[in-house]
Amino acid sequence: MMKYWVLVVMSLMVIPFVADSAFAQTTINVTDSGSPCFLNYTAGVQMWDNCGFDEDYIQAALLPWEWVTGGLFSMMIVAILVLFTYVKYHTVIYPITIGIVFLPLSFFLFPDVFLSFSVIMAFVGVGALIYYALIKQTKEY
Repeated sequence: MMKYWVLVVMSLMVIPFVADSAFAQTTINVTDSGSPCFLNYTAGVQMWDNCGFDEDYIQAALLPWEWVTGGLFSMMIVAILVLFTYVKYHTVIYPITIGIVFLPLSFFLFPDVFLSFSVIMAFVGVGALIYYALIKQTKEY
């Protein structure tokens, strides 16, 4: 039972280093920018140009999903892929390896929120690996 508390305390100690800070005095200015381009039902054919289909059709196709998820669509897709990898192979080291390989790429392409999430998930995976090595492998049946 003591080992579980050690993992919990270590996880809680890491949170201030990976979480963003919030200040009570921060003022957020919200402008009335209207609705997103794909919700403008009166635009007609101009909707394709307003959403940027002529420049980058992949970004324009993902725009509604990014809007619904608050800009975290990429993070959710990667989390689902890592979860599928873990469920299929039942080994924690594979998702950690995938994360280590794609960490330099995600550093340049994804926001800080993704990096914070990946660090937390890596600590959870390492904690599960340590639990498996110390508890499951040392048990005598």
